[in-house]
Amino acid sequence: METIEKRLKYYELLMTYDDTSKVINYELPDQYSFEFYQKGDMDDWIDIHIKSGEFANYEKGREIFNAFFNEFLDELPQRCLFIVNDKKEKIGTATISPLKEKEYGYDAAVDWVAIKREYQGKHLSKPLISRFVQLAHELGHEKLILHTQTHTWLAAKIYLDFGFMPYRIDDDYEGWRILKTITDHPKLKDIKEISEKEIYSKTAQMIYEKISKIHRGNFNYEIWYKNDLNTIYVYDYEYYYEYKYYLNDDVEIELIKKKKAQ
Repeated sequence: METIEKRLKYYELLMTYDDTSKVINYELPDQYSFEFYQKGDMDDWIDIHIKSGEFANYEKGREIFNAFFNEFLDELPQRCLFIVNDKKEKIGTATISPLKEKEYGYDAAVDWVAIKREYQGKHLSKPLISRFVQLAHELGHEKLILHTQTHTWLAAKIYLDFGFMPYRIDDDYEGWRILKTITDHPKLKDIKEISEKEIYSKTAQMIYEKISKIHRGNFNYEIWYKNDLNTIYVYDYEYYYEYKYYLNDDVEIELIKKKKAQ
């Protein structure tokens, strides 16, 4: 199963960390270091999310960056972290976002955590989590809320391993059942598993099969359902593609746009 598995049914999962003064310190391997965001780092932030599999489209990444960070852009040099390799390439990121209105009593959230796919499995995740919890404490946030999802199931498992706790389980119980079925995590021992067949979205599976026949090899993709857009974005490291899909007994896909990647 992919580390970001978009064939799973999508559910949001809430987690919390209730004492940022207490954290296990995991150090980065020697060839890596942390840096804070600096003006002009937007492209690096987008590149990380594309190459982690989160985004499949530079334009969409820029749109999300501007919409999400606009309200506290001046604070990013204190709130947005990067992992940097020995070639000065930014390869991972996380942000501690201030919440204008508290969410369930929490005034800060962990957002947009990602590590480029080629650097996953190199013991970077726990040092990144350790550092952003420490950063939250330095910024005066005693506790954190974190939004994750079933698609990023492996990251969710790592958060649980680190010390984050499931929150408001009943609100997204089916999503927690999916995570329980995949990971069998001890913190989910009271949650009932479901069959492996039930964890997948039939529509997402059909779409993946179609685009896999078109784009052989490595590619990232996104499926957008909102406002009846029925849009698929694909990035194969050379071109961006936009498709429209139609559901009948099967999935039909129509190419709308093809553009050279930046």
